[in-house]
Amino acid sequence: MKLNRLVLDCLILIAFSKVYVNSSACYESAATATKVKSCPQNHEEWTKAAVKKGCGEISHACSSFEYHCVINAWRNETIEVCAPKWIVHGYVCAEYSQGGKRIQGNEKAACKHCPSYYPSNESFKYQECYEYVKNANAPLTTQLTTESTDMESTTQEIVYSSSSMTHKEGPARSFQNIESQNTPRHFTIIAICVAVGLAAIVVVFTVKRQSWIDKIFSYLKRIISQSEESTMGKTESVTKKIVEDPEIQNCLLEKETQIQDVFFKLNESSDNINSNAVSS
Repeated sequence: MKLNRLVLDCLILIAFSKVYVNSSACYESAATATKVKSCPQNHEEWTKAAVKKGCGEISHACSSFEYHCVINAWRNETIEVCAPKWIVHGYVCAEYSQGGKRIQGNEKAACKHCPSYYPSNESFKYQECYEYVKNANAPLTTQLTTESTDMESTTQEIVYSSSSMTHKEGPARSFQNIESQNTPRHFTIIAICVAVGLAAIVVVFTVKRQSWIDKIFSYLKRIISQSEESTMGKTESVTKKIVEDPEIQNCLLEKETQIQDVFFKLNESSDNINSNAVSS
């Protein structure tokens, strides 16, 4: 049995060798790739979709150009595209690669009911591959439903809060009136406190200023008196030194003697003048 299966696989590979050889990128396929909500579920729908797509009427340079409806690489969209046929192997789903510009197998999309080898243009036979897209989009739908429910709950809470506020509006207004009456009194108390504080600051500053002025004048007087005492002391010391110096004393005596001689001569001259006047 295993030998027969191996022979069958080899025959399939040989039969589709041309497809494998020409499996390079088909750049013209990118222009035909479009996102669709769902893919055909049977051969009839597949045929109608292929006619509508019109892949045979589009010019291309690829090995072939056939209609496909497969999942994308992220398994969250279904793509209709014209591209060369690909032999999908390994029990995985077929995908269209936007980067590779070709049909290939998606290793992350396992297919339990897929054969080991199948042509990509027969993907409609394996509907479980499209379940990946449905499951990927299901959380988004659930999230939108949950958000809608939360919005309704929030709206109800707002309505309830508004109703509660209406019942409490009377006491709230009374409290507001009391507060508005107390506001002027509060401002008056604050103004008085501020005025008293400023007055205290002025008094303290004045006292401190007078004290500083007195200290400054006292310091200046002390400096001046010390300077005068120092000057007088120096003068007396110099005078004392001059008086006590012997040379200076001798000099003073000589000067005094000379002065006395001058006065004596002046007296003699005066006497002579007077005697001459009397004799004449």
